[in-house]
Amino acid sequence: MNTLKWLDANFERLLVALLLAGIVLLITANVVMRYVLNASLSWGEELTLWIFVWFVWLSVSYAFQKGAHVRITILRDLVSDKHKRYLDILVDILVMGFLIVLIVECLTLMSQPFVQSQTSVVLGLPIPILYASAPVGAALSTFRIFQHLLRTLRGDQKPA
Repeated sequence: MNTLKWLDANFERLLVALLLAGIVLLITANVVMRYVLNASLSWGEELTLWIFVWFVWLSVSYAFQKGAHVRITILRDLVSDKHKRYLDILVDILVMGFLIVLIVECLTLMSQPFVQSQTSVVLGLPIPILYASAPVGAALSTFRIFQHLLRTLRGDQKPA
């Protein structure tokens, strides 16, 4: 059970940290190759782009877990404390609904033959791997919002 708690608290943070480290290492290696050795890694920029796309989608989920997304609170500030809870519940349900639609549409797009047949220019990797970052990130975000919704329904405090 401790492993599950650790994964719940650290899964996205670990992945995002590893991906960011990979981006930094690839860019550093490419800069050294270009300006010191007068050559470049032909595959470095494309791999950096792929890692960055995955980094962004996993970071979205991490921000939902930490409650770190930017919020427009003008409506929330106008309602009473009792109604703030209901507004939080409504917002969570609406965001989860949007993310579920996003997941379905991304999976539909990824199943199209023209997407299935594409590969990246330099690496030759299947493009659906790149596209999979959106539904994976949206699914993790949905899970994190659902956790927040359950805490709100129970009256628990938000995570730090």
